[in-house]
Amino acid sequence: MELASPTIRLKFLLEAMVCGVLVSLATGFIENQPEASIIGFTYYGYPLVWRVAKTLQPTDFMLANLTIDAAFWITISFFAFIILERIVFPKLRVGFRYREFLLPLVLFIPLGLVMDFVHEFGHALWGIALGGRFTYMKIAYFEIYPRLAMTSQFCLGQVVVRGLTEFEYGLFLLGGSLTTNVVSWLLALILLKTKLGHKTQVALKILGLFGFLDLPFYVFLPQIGLRHWIFLGGDRPEPLLGARNMGIPDPVFYIIIVLSTLSLIFLYFKTSWEEAWKRIKTLSASAQSKHLS
Repeated sequence: MELASPTIRLKFLLEAMVCGVLVSLATGFIENQPEASIIGFTYYGYPLVWRVAKTLQPTDFMLANLTIDAAFWITISFFAFIILERIVFPKLRVGFRYREFLLPLVLFIPLGLVMDFVHEFGHALWGIALGGRFTYMKIAYFEIYPRLAMTSQFCLGQVVVRGLTEFEYGLFLLGGSLTTNVVSWLLALILLKTKLGHKTQVALKILGLFGFLDLPFYVFLPQIGLRHWIFLGGDRPEPLLGARNMGIPDPVFYIIIVLSTLSLIFLYFKTSWEEAWKRIKTLSASAQSKHLS
């Protein structure tokens, strides 16, 4: 596949380098435990481990592996950009604006952590409302409760609430993803009913994306051997286990998840669906007129 000019080739390469470096750094939060490992050591980085966290010891960084990982993700990003520009978007005749793509890329991790906090706060809120005793909360490297502190071990999120009955504990388990789902509905209504700036809309859509994917990802991915967020998070279908504790049949719970997720996808991407449909109708009408002529 040829690119049109040296300028376009350079543009693809520079943008792929930025994207690849950011992704390789982000994998430093993804646990990648080898088959043979040392007790107390936690390994991060993908596809090669480049960060090793040690209990009560300084973290090791392997710059050679980080460089290889960055080269791998730069290559993936380069071909992804080519596919988007040359295959996907020309078919719909939609220009692909890389500056608009870089903004959500930069906001992706910070806003993901914000929604992660909402998820864990939801657990705590439901647990306390049900009369439980809130004893612990942690986000990433930060211990939130019972004291504010920074820890050496990464954990996407953890909340401990004690003294709950089986039904209450089920609602507590479901409460995290339930809260992010409710927040995603509120954000969808804000986006539909108010006129906001472009950057604000992008930020709210990213938050909403994390919010409405939280529930289906946490239910379905652990059941096929992945984690909550593919590489990160819990390895048990926490909301499903919570629904079972509450006596909700699995089929009913699955139907609720599917309907809610499809509705939110439509609301968040309503403009895109409408534009794509208009373009498809235009292309179809054009093709019919050429055929008749």
